[in-house]
Amino acid sequence: MKALLYTIILSVIVSANPQPKVDSMTPLRGYNHKTIIKLQKKRQLRSLANIKRDEAKAIAATLCDQNVTSYKLTHRGQLLFYRIYADNCKVEINALNGAIISKAVSK
Repeated sequence: MKALLYTIILSVIVSANPQPKVDSMTPLRGYNHKTIIKLQKKRQLRSLANIKRDEAKAIAATLCDQNVTSYKLTHRGQLLFYRIYADNCKVEINALNGAIISKAVSK
């Protein structure tokens, strides 16, 4: 008898509360695309790098014999590196010690 009474009370409570709308559910999502968070992550990566971007660009320019078109400081697991693109060349340089991780030439 008590179980039936609890079931009825629970169903009344559930039916009294409407389902949340999509707008009210939006803050519950698990990602954050705020610009300040991206900037903080970039600053943190730059502070960890021992090799500065100008040094990495110079290394890539000597390897590829071309002008550097773009670069990006990124990480993969525990590895922090610069990914530098020249006209027909892509070089990955370790940002901690300046070692060349990979060099790819496209034709």
